[in-house]
Amino acid sequence: MKVSSTYKSSPSDTGYRGIHNVPVYARLAISVGILFAVIYFGMNWITARRTDRYHLYFDWELAIPFVPAMIYGYASILILLLLPAVTLSQPQLRALARALTITLFVAAVSYLLLPADLGFERPAYVSGYDTEFQALYALEMPHNLVPSLHIACSIRLIATIFNNMSSLWIRSGLTLWAILICGSVLLVHQHHVLDVISGLLLGIVTYRLVCSANIPLGIR
Repeated sequence: MKVSSTYKSSPSDTGYRGIHNVPVYARLAISVGILFAVIYFGMNWITARRTDRYHLYFDWELAIPFVPAMIYGYASILILLLLPAVTLSQPQLRALARALTITLFVAAVSYLLLPADLGFERPAYVSGYDTEFQALYALEMPHNLVPSLHIACSIRLIATIFNNMSSLWIRSGLTLWAILICGSVLLVHQHHVLDVISGLLLGIVTYRLVCSANIPLGIR
């Protein structure tokens, strides 16, 4: 086994993928997490106080059924967020952090330019899933919509992990996971179609610009 010659490794910065990268991932996750909190909650606070909010959806979208059980597909991003720690190398983790940072700033600009209101009415009580939805509603105000950061970040994570997997089964599972998350944001009435499409585009573009252009770091 040898590290690809296209990258000059050092003991602390190699193509190694595994549990020993967790401390590096934790430091990067804290930095990106703080930035996310500032931008996400800050933009929601600003937009909630604006009067020029748009309805960026078609009327037919309001007929999309509400499927409470899909909250678990929606929340599966929490599991997805843990996977890079053991599936990516340290340089790839840093590239991922840069890509997510760019994603957050692009989204912030979009939220300022396109302040929006969610078209769906949020239920006061969701039988069988009320604890989950009340927690969701406490964290997510209905204004940061175009693009969906939930989708953009999920696609960024899945695309990077997908590129590091050689197993057809794992790649197929990641693809289905991406589809599940995209569907879940609609079926729990957190986003509209334009939000999903713009989130997909943002996630794919940042992947192409940052991570796919990064120096190959595969272990051979």
